[in-house]
Amino acid sequence: MSQVSFEPTVADFNVSRSAWLAAHRKDFAGVHSSAVIFDSLLHPSSPGRILLVQRSATDSMPCKWELPGGAVDDEDATILDGCARELKEETGLTALHVVRRITEGPDGEQLTVFTNSRGTKIFCKFVFEVRVSEGESIVLDPEEHQAWVWASEDEVMAGKIRDTDGIDGLEIPLTAPHVRRLIMEAFRLRKADTAQG
Repeated sequence: MSQVSFEPTVADFNVSRSAWLAAHRKDFAGVHSSAVIFDSLLHPSSPGRILLVQRSATDSMPCKWELPGGAVDDEDATILDGCARELKEETGLTALHVVRRITEGPDGEQLTVFTNSRGTKIFCKFVFEVRVSEGESIVLDPEEHQAWVWASEDEVMAGKIRDTDGIDGLEIPLTAPHVRRLIMEAFRLRKADTAQG
C-alpha cells in the first residue's frame, strides 16, 4: 500500500514494480517514474509552470532537461512510492498526493517506452502529476542535477526560458522527444481542469 495518497484513477500503480510487470505480462528491464509538479499548486497566483531539472554535466545526457524521476526500485512498496522517493531524492520536495497519470496524449502512446543508451534494454515510464508540501525549498543532488527552472507551456515548446529570475534566453533542451509530449499533455489536462472550474 502506498504511503502517498492518490486519486482512484491511479490505483493500478499502487502495486510493486514486479506485480505490475507480472499483471501486464511485460518483460521490461525496469520501470521508471517521473513527477509533474506545477508551481500553481504552490503559488495559486502563478500562470502555471512546470518544474524541470537539468542533468549534471557529468551524467548521461549531460545538461539536458527533464522531469524529476528515475527508476522504481525493488525496495519501493509501490510504483507511486517509487515516484515519491525519486522526487524527494532529486528535488527535496515531499509528494503529498498523486493527482493523475500523464500519458503522451489522446493521440500519443499510452505507455511510454524507451531504451538505454546502447539500445540493449527496454524500460517503461509512468508519469504522474503530483502535489507537494508547501514551503519546501528545491534542493538538488549535484551528482544528478545542476539546475532547475519553472517553465511555462510556451517556453517548453520554444525550448527556451524567456525571463525568469534574471535569466534571459536560457535554452532548455529536453532529454527526449517523448518528454515534450508528456509535458504538453500535462498542460492540456491542467487547462481542461481550469476550464471546468
